Amino acid sequence: MHIEPERHRAPFISLTPLIDVVFILLVFFMLATRFGQFHDLPVNVQPGESTSKPDEQWLVIEVEADGNLTLNGVSFTPDAVADRLDTRKDKVWVTVSPEATLQQALTAVDALKAAGVQDVQLELLP
Repeated sequence: MHIEPERHRAPFISLTPLIDVVFILLVFFMLATRFGQFHDLPVNVQPGESTSKPDEQWLVIEVEADGNLTLNGVSFTPDAVADRLDTRKDKVWVTVSPEATLQQALTAVDALKAAGVQDVQLELLP
């Protein structure tokens, strides 16, 4: 009786699973990446007891819960901040109401910086 020896096949490595994994990683990194520009906002944090109150050199603007700004009892949007500012004031004290969001406060600070204000202090009300 003649028995043929078993043929050993050469190992075959399929690249399809590797391509699938690379494609999934590519899609993940594309979706997880942000392509926007980030801006640094310098923040000096002081304890609540040592916070100084604004004097007559500071112009006090309040950020309301709806995102509008209030100056001397007059409410306006952050887009109109350049029209409302006193040109002699280069220091602005911004108080943020507890109902306002951080994004609304930063929008107000950005609008003040765009209007040419050099020194902006941000105070979060309790």
